[in-house]
Amino acid sequence: MSNILVVTGSVRPNSVNKKIVPLVVSELETQGATATVADLEALNLPFFDAPLSPNAPGFEPTNEAARQWTQMVAEADGIVFVTPEYNHTLTPVQLNAIDWIGKEWEGKPIALVGYGWSTGGGQAHDAAREALEVNLKAKVGETQTNLFFTKDLTPDGDVADADTVQQKIAATISELLAA
Repeated sequence: MSNILVVTGSVRPNSVNKKIVPLVVSELETQGATATVADLEALNLPFFDAPLSPNAPGFEPTNEAARQWTQMVAEADGIVFVTPEYNHTLTPVQLNAIDWIGKEWEGKPIALVGYGWSTGGGQAHDAAREALEVNLKAKVGETQTNLFFTKDLTPDGDVADADTVQQKIAATISELLAA
């Protein structure tokens, strides 16, 4: 497995995501993978509004951004979601991106790298696992990265404990690449 898609998780200006995504890309490259970033802000997917479910026979997205996003997922050997935790779940932009795709998720290896205050992204990962693994039949890895503000990261997203952050991300990426 070498072509890994890294999916951003926030469209907010000055988002911590902009500091975590490069750490994930660097670790992927260190472990010999090719990383491509799917910037959900740049893709600017519309809210899911297709007349058919993406799992319905014959579903094809009509929106150009949705077609591009679907192709990115289909061509990736694996995917890393970088997930901030919003109200104990994934961000709306990530949920919308997941909703646009059906069969392309099936069997796709997924890794989760998250951050937050009380669970370090853990509750967002629970929601991601439910959506991606249970509902869409992706293969979500067991080794998720949970980064905690004031322990692993400063509140503005700078790395506070470089060794721990690198070790956590490396373990998640190693599991993904072995899938």
